[in-house]
Amino acid sequence: MSEPVGILSERKNDYTVVGILEDGVGLNRAVSDLRALGITGEDLTVILKRTDPDEPEPFPDGTRYIVVPDDLRGLEIPIAFAAIFVVASLLFAFTAPGIGTMIFVFFSAMAAILAAGAFTSVGVDPILMEMEAPPEDAGAWNDAFEGGKVLLFASTTDHRALRPIWEILRSQGADFNIIERRLEPQPTSGATLRRAGEEPEGQKYVMDAREAYREP
Repeated sequence: MSEPVGILSERKNDYTVVGILEDGVGLNRAVSDLRALGITGEDLTVILKRTDPDEPEPFPDGTRYIVVPDDLRGLEIPIAFAAIFVVASLLFAFTAPGIGTMIFVFFSAMAAILAAGAFTSVGVDPILMEMEAPPEDAGAWNDAFEGGKVLLFASTTDHRALRPIWEILRSQGADFNIIERRLEPQPTSGATLRRAGEEPEGQKYVMDAREAYREP
């Protein structure tokens, strides 16, 4: 079903340049150059992975960035449920021999699924899915992110700004895609939304992207 003309007209000048960069000095230089170009505030977001999400990043003050934790944070619940299923399956196996075997197999399978899911890296996929990133690109972006790269999203309503944006990214050896609509990443699945220069205790730890959308 096609969108109303008013919505199409509102979106026709929205663009997002998605850069895939090496972590380090080149990333910091690209962020500084983009801010100097006027890409600031909600129009510029960096997504990176860190073992310590509370460690500040050396971006210019006010730069919006999302940290995906490179640890087991947020996995306590599925791991606990897996343990409960194992204990329950053993309990039924010993107390109800008639049906215990079937229940034991079922609960053991559920425990295995939960354990496998808990220790499977999801990377940046939940964030890309939440903002409805193009499926044909999202897989490559997630693979690059899991390979140690950083994702940068620079949005603009002026098509004349596209060339300067991609020239900044290209100068730092980045690959990039141009998406003809606005993509504004929001944290989800344990990710943390931060702004450079703010104290860690003043940051918002977000467990669900929908809550982030409701932030004032």
